[in-house]
Amino acid sequence: MRSQGEEKAINSAQEALGFLENLIKGKKFFGGEKIGYLDLVVGWIALWLKAMEEVGGMKLLDSLKFPSLDEWTQNFIQVPAIHESLPPKEDVVNYFQFGLDYLRSLAAK
Repeated sequence: MRSQGEEKAINSAQEALGFLENLIKGKKFFGGEKIGYLDLVVGWIALWLKAMEEVGGMKLLDSLKFPSLDEWTQNFIQVPAIHESLPPKEDVVNYFQFGLDYLRSLAAK
Protein backbone atom coordinates (compact mmCIF):
# COMPACT_ATOMS: atom_id res chain seq x y z
CA MET A 1 0.00 0.00 0.00
CA ARG A 2 1.31 3.42 -0.95
CA SER A 3 1.57 6.31 1.45
CA GLN A 4 -0.36 9.51 0.93
CA GLY A 5 2.90 11.20 -0.12
CA GLU A 6 3.60 8.53 -2.73
CA GLU A 7 0.09 8.84 -4.15
CA LYS A 8 0.47 12.60 -4.32
CA ALA A 9 3.80 12.23 -6.16
CA ILE A 10 2.28 9.76 -8.64
CA ASN A 11 -0.67 12.08 -9.31
CA SER A 12 1.68 15.02 -9.80
CA ALA A 13 3.85 13.03 -12.23
CA GLN A 14 0.80 11.91 -14.21
CA GLU A 15 -0.43 15.49 -14.38
CA ALA A 16 2.94 16.52 -15.91
CA LEU A 17 2.76 13.56 -18.32
CA GLY A 18 -0.74 14.70 -19.31
CA PHE A 19 0.66 18.14 -20.15
CA LEU A 20 3.32 16.51 -22.36
CA GLU A 21 0.68 14.24 -23.92
CA ASN A 22 -1.24 17.31 -25.07
CA LEU A 23 1.90 18.89 -26.52
CA ILE A 24 2.91 15.80 -28.55
CA LYS A 25 -0.56 14.80 -29.77
CA GLY A 26 -0.58 14.39 -33.54
CA LYS A 27 3.18 14.81 -33.92
CA LYS A 28 6.13 12.44 -34.20
CA PHE A 29 8.35 14.70 -32.08
CA PHE A 30 7.53 17.76 -30.01
CA GLY A 31 8.62 20.09 -32.81
CA GLY A 32 7.00 18.07 -35.60
CA GLU A 33 8.77 15.55 -37.81
CA LYS A 34 12.33 16.25 -36.60
CA ILE A 35 13.82 15.77 -33.16
CA GLY A 36 14.31 19.06 -31.35
CA TYR A 37 15.38 20.65 -28.10
CA LEU A 38 12.27 19.70 -26.09
CA ASP A 39 12.65 16.07 -27.20
CA LEU A 40 16.16 16.08 -25.76
CA VAL A 41 15.01 17.77 -22.54
CA VAL A 42 12.32 15.17 -21.81
CA GLY A 43 14.20 12.30 -23.46
CA TRP A 44 14.97 10.75 -20.08
CA ILE A 45 11.37 9.57 -19.98
CA ALA A 46 12.02 7.01 -22.71
CA LEU A 47 14.39 4.89 -20.60
CA TRP A 48 14.81 6.30 -17.11
CA LEU A 49 11.10 6.60 -16.29
CA LYS A 50 10.46 3.03 -17.39
CA ALA A 51 13.30 1.85 -15.13
CA MET A 52 11.89 3.86 -12.21
CA GLU A 53 8.48 2.30 -12.82
CA GLU A 54 9.98 -1.19 -12.76
CA VAL A 55 11.90 -0.61 -9.54
CA GLY A 56 9.06 1.24 -7.85
CA GLY A 57 6.38 -1.25 -8.88
CA MET A 58 4.18 1.44 -10.39
CA LYS A 59 2.97 2.53 -13.81
CA LEU A 60 3.15 6.21 -14.65
CA LEU A 61 3.37 6.22 -18.44
CA ASP A 62 0.30 4.14 -19.25
CA SER A 63 -0.02 3.63 -23.02
CA LEU A 64 -3.83 3.81 -22.78
CA LYS A 65 -3.81 7.07 -20.84
CA PHE A 66 -0.90 8.65 -22.74
CA PRO A 67 -0.87 7.01 -26.21
CA SER A 68 0.89 9.86 -28.02
CA LEU A 69 3.61 10.16 -25.39
CA ASP A 70 4.09 6.40 -25.39
CA GLU A 71 4.47 6.43 -29.17
CA TRP A 72 6.92 9.33 -28.88
CA THR A 73 9.14 7.26 -26.55
CA GLN A 74 9.43 4.62 -29.28
CA ASN A 75 10.16 7.25 -31.95
CA PHE A 76 12.75 8.91 -29.72
CA ILE A 77 14.61 5.70 -28.93
CA GLN A 78 14.74 4.79 -32.64
CA VAL A 79 16.76 7.90 -33.53
CA PRO A 80 20.23 6.39 -34.22
CA ALA A 81 22.20 8.94 -32.20
CA ILE A 82 19.89 8.45 -29.22
CA HIS A 83 19.75 4.66 -29.49
CA GLU A 84 23.54 4.39 -29.60
CA SER A 85 23.93 6.64 -26.55
CA LEU A 86 21.49 4.94 -24.18
CA PRO A 87 22.88 2.71 -21.45
CA PRO A 88 21.49 -0.82 -21.21
CA LYS A 89 18.12 -0.85 -19.43
CA GLU A 90 19.40 -3.40 -16.90
CA ASP A 91 22.10 -0.95 -15.80
CA VAL A 92 19.54 1.80 -15.28
CA VAL A 93 17.24 -0.54 -13.33
CA ASN A 94 20.17 -1.65 -11.16
CA TYR A 95 21.09 2.00 -10.54
CA PHE A 96 17.59 2.83 -9.28
CA GLN A 97 17.34 -0.40 -7.29
CA PHE A 98 20.61 0.40 -5.51
CA GLY A 99 19.37 3.91 -4.70
CA LEU A 100 16.04 2.63 -3.41
CA ASP A 101 17.71 -0.04 -1.29
CA TYR A 102 20.05 2.58 0.16
CA LEU A 103 17.19 4.92 1.04
CA ARG A 104 15.29 2.07 2.67
CA SER A 105 18.37 1.14 4.73
CA LEU A 106 18.61 4.74 5.95
CA ALA A 107 14.93 4.79 6.86
CA ALA A 108 15.30 1.56 8.81
CA LYS A 109 17.99 3.06 11.07
